Amino acid sequence: MEALVYLGKVSLYWVLLYACYWLLLRHHTFFRWNRAYLLGALLLAFVLPLVVYPASAPPLPVVYEVTAAPLVISAQVPTAPFPWLKLLALLYLSGALVMAYRLYHYLLELFSFIRQGETIELDECTLVLMDSDRVGSFSFLKWVVVSRTDYEQHFDAILRHELVHVQQRHSFDILLVEVLRVLFWFNPILIFYKNSLQQVHEYLADEEAPERDRYAEFLVSYALGTPVAALTNHFFNASLLKERIKMLYRQRNSRWSLGKYGAVALLIGLVAVLVAGCEREVPTTDLPEVVASDSQEDILVEGLVVDNENVALPGVSIIIKGTTKGTTTNGEGKFKLSAPKGSELDVEFVGYQGTSVKVVGQKRMSARFMLPEEEEGTPRTFKPPVVVSQSEAPLTLPEPALDTPERIFTVVEKQPEFPGGARAMYDFIRRELKYPVPAQRAFVEGKVFLTFIVTTEGDIKDIQILKGLGFGMDEESIRLIKAMPRWVPGAQSGRPVNVKFNLPITFELAEHTKTSEE
Repeated sequence: MEALVYLGKVSLYWVLLYACYWLLLRHHTFFRWNRAYLLGALLLAFVLPLVVYPASAPPLPVVYEVTAAPLVISAQVPTAPFPWLKLLALLYLSGALVMAYRLYHYLLELFSFIRQGETIELDECTLVLMDSDRVGSFSFLKWVVVSRTDYEQHFDAILRHELVHVQQRHSFDILLVEVLRVLFWFNPILIFYKNSLQQVHEYLADEEAPERDRYAEFLVSYALGTPVAALTNHFFNASLLKERIKMLYRQRNSRWSLGKYGAVALLIGLVAVLVAGCEREVPTTDLPEVVASDSQEDILVEGLVVDNENVALPGVSIIIKGTTKGTTTNGEGKFKLSAPKGSELDVEFVGYQGTSVKVVGQKRMSARFMLPEEEEGTPRTFKPPVVVSQSEAPLTLPEPALDTPERIFTVVEKQPEFPGGARAMYDFIRRELKYPVPAQRAFVEGKVFLTFIVTTEGDIKDIQILKGLGFGMDEESIRLIKAMPRWVPGAQSGRPVNVKFNLPITFELAEHTKTSEE
């Protein structure tokens, strides 16, 4: 998909660059500058899509959260989507092959035609004299092909003209465009580039004519409908005759006109900056500050959330009551947000009842929340927050309790891992988990949140349902966790520790299963 987007950007830049040439530069008499612009535009378009201007920001800290990504378990395998990308790739390759064969066929015919003539080696080129007028005189790479009539009547003028094409290597320009047409066969703008380059080539060759008036009369008298080869620089091209004569008599542009090239470069640079700016990723910050109200009496609230052992809790939600605005704690358990004075903040965490705190103070407020120790028969909820009004001192992370062999971590440097990694775990779950029949019959879907402890030996114990669905899905989830092999234990400060691991599993029925039952 990224390759298709890149090809599209290159094509759009070609259109933009050619539009600038057509509107601002094509009537200039700086023919060498125009040739350089057209060739440069063809190549520059490959570079401009790669230009990226990321916003300067400090590196993000690494935060380890021991929570697995949600996993979707379907009752039946859904129907595979239509392979649009493969179809587009096949269409592109087919077009490229057709254009490549076309180019090969043209070159084969051209070299076959050149071999039919009599060759004469000159200092600057290889002269090819034809015994017929089937194709008019032309040049290609080092060969100058002259028809029989041109050799007998206009040899000097035509040879002088075609030698300019050979010396300035104009054939390579046309070959470059033809190769690009193989790769970008779907973009017709390359035809315009080719026509403009051929026009500039003729202007450059006509510029070397010794006598302008006699040369113009010669062009008019030569106006015959001779056939033209596709890849060559032809001496006579009826569609260019009028423009060639007009350009012979056009007054040469002043040096000040070169400023237009600078203006075009500035315009293209501005477009590249705008495109890169639109694609720039918005950097995330280590400690998000959320402005949640338009009130003039907003207070900056700083908070810290820890467990009963003073270990920071990441991912805790803090929401302004009655709104959808809020934030979450970072890897150090901290958060910041602006809230109206007198409003309430709801603090929520998976598996615990939430709590709230009223926003007080004049300009700034600090609050500290703590999860309690788990007790049998007691609903798990946050302890009442400790609130310090108008605190100017920044919150600091408290020292954790001393490590003991029984201590259970929630955030560690190295999290526990299923043997073979997350992909292997998901494969195991998809292979072993059975969608309960009662849940299928009742069309029950949703998430089962589980928590369990991975010990220092990698064993799984204390499996609990934080939030269940019933209909046999809770029991099936627990059965599956128990059937898992021994894990790679988590580590803190280089040694294995006990880690509490949260795993959400999503049960989802396939669409065609639901519709067939209905």
